[in-house]
Amino acid sequence: MSFLQIQLNDELLAELQRTAKNQSINIDNLVEIAIKNYLDSQTQSRRYSFIGIGHSGQHRLSGQVEDILTKSTNRREGWSLPK
Repeated sequence: MSFLQIQLNDELLAELQRTAKNQSINIDNLVEIAIKNYLDSQTQSRRYSFIGIGHSGQHRLSGQVEDILTKSTNRREGWSLPK
């Protein structure tokens, strides 16, 4: 386990202490949960937002969409599905 030292303004620290007390956890755990939630939300925001807006006629395509688009995406030229 590694240690991290941070500086917070007084208002943010007071809010953090209040929230930790209300949830009956220590500040270390609250900060760890908050960082994990933030990092998880960043990962989810990279997903394609237009999934499920059309109908391809292919079964189970929605369950494979992340893999298909990741393999088919080209940063310069865009993407297209194989026919």
